[in-house]
Amino acid sequence: MKRIPHYNYFKTKNGSGLLVDVVDLHYVKPFVPTRAFHVLDYFDVSFIYEGSGFFTINEQTQLVHPNDVVFTMPGEIRNWDSLSIRHGESLIFNGAFVQQLFNDPDFLNNLAFFALKRHSIKLSLSPETLGKVKEILFFIHDEINNADGDVYRMRAYLYEFFVLLNREYVNTNNVLAMMPEENKPVNNRYVNAFMQMVSTEYSCQHNINYYAAKLDITPNYLNEVMKKTVGINAKQYVQNRLTLEAKRMLAQTDMQVSAIAEALSFLSASYFVRFFRVQTTYTPLQYRNMVKATGQFTAVH
Repeated sequence: MKRIPHYNYFKTKNGSGLLVDVVDLHYVKPFVPTRAFHVLDYFDVSFIYEGSGFFTINEQTQLVHPNDVVFTMPGEIRNWDSLSIRHGESLIFNGAFVQQLFNDPDFLNNLAFFALKRHSIKLSLSPETLGKVKEILFFIHDEINNADGDVYRMRAYLYEFFVLLNREYVNTNNVLAMMPEENKPVNNRYVNAFMQMVSTEYSCQHNINYYAAKLDITPNYLNEVMKKTVGINAKQYVQNRLTLEAKRMLAQTDMQVSAIAEALSFLSASYFVRFFRVQTTYTPLQYRNMVKATGQFTAVH
């Protein structure tokens, strides 16, 4: 049976302590089958230089062109048309490494393009701005390959890179004015830690008590801060992530419903079917048949 493949950061490529890299899309293409869904365990900021094609992250699909940049967070399910998108490059990095580099656990969470419910997965840059970004990427790549690389220079380049893109993203989309309060970049350490844990453990841990215990807070308080900050409680957040993964498995694999239920740690297939129907109003098989008929996994939300 087919499952959505997960790709982990190659931690020893540039030395165990340097978890950031600039990679050409030609390097990535052989590892990712064309239009195949996959999941990354690291952050990816991809720049399109030549060709146009569709890029999908979770349930958002965008047609991307040269001068566009696409943002992917760990745990998100994505695919892209690697045949039509002919050339580009990506900055990839481990989130914990970058936040430690800046000594700020909320650094990435405060970037609009990495917000929980961001306005768009992509940003279109002017040729002038893209030129500035490519220059920074060149310096980052040069620093990575420099045996005597300076961590302070790396931090400065990365800071300039993120600030430039964040400013363009906010100004282009008028993000903070358009986004409801609960969708703005999250600045709560418990919420950030909870969401990071869910992104890696949702398939085996559904119980909010588990996450609250790891955070050393009560389940009620976790629900309270999630509701206040994100707009939904902790339980619904986990259920939304489970539902999204179930949709992907139904749409993009040939796994039996019982196998999906087992993979997502439901007590039984019947319990999974009831859960899925409550979340979507469809049974798993109804959803799979609808996707096959329409060819669009986004047909049902």
